[in-house]
Amino acid sequence: MARSRWRILVADDDMILRRTLVSQLLSDDFEVMSAADGAEALKLVEDTWPDLALLDLMMPGMTGFELSERLRRYIEIPIIILTSISDEATTVEGLEKYADDYVTKPFRYAELRARINNLLAKSYEGGLHPGEHVVIDDTLAINFGQHAAIKHGAYITLEPIELRILYLLLQTPATPVPTTTLLRKAWGYGEEGDQSSLWVRIRSLRRKLEDDPSNPTYLQTARGIGYVWTVQPLRGL
Repeated sequence: MARSRWRILVADDDMILRRTLVSQLLSDDFEVMSAADGAEALKLVEDTWPDLALLDLMMPGMTGFELSERLRRYIEIPIIILTSISDEATTVEGLEKYADDYVTKPFRYAELRARINNLLAKSYEGGLHPGEHVVIDDTLAINFGQHAAIKHGAYITLEPIELRILYLLLQTPATPVPTTTLLRKAWGYGEEGDQSSLWVRIRSLRRKLEDDPSNPTYLQTARGIGYVWTVQPLRGL
């Protein structure tokens, strides 16, 4: 991974707990994004992707389970639910449907930190990170953290949907990604995509990334399936 620090999203309406947790994470050299509710968290991840999310279960307006479900509509990240509810049924529901881990309040930070580190190691072993700088070849790189492509040394801004499309394609280079998957995950919460709008985004990416957009080298159509990134990156994966 090119970025040296992991980025954590903390969403909790308890201001004291949230500030304490943010301070502890920062002291352990994590980057932190914090939100007081689900709507604020969704707004944050539209522009910057975290590597892992810590979500309070009982937040006003949107529960941690609901927020988890909405986040995973368009970004695959490990999620830990934080809650004072400890009954077995809620824990089982959380682990089976919404989260990778479940921590009951009050918790010891050292234990939470260990769970975070274990999840990060397991989730990103050999895979693509949301903030990665991926070197495709000698002429092209994608910097997800800076929301940009670097082509022939020039920085080209990428839109959030374009970044999500690239992220999905680069997770499995040379393997076609179905159109249905791209439409389901590349369009964020509150957005709608269809095959026509996907084609517009693919055409935009080809104009930005390809030397000859009409005869693409990197981003090709997999007929009857979807799209495929054909070039294995040199570094970053």
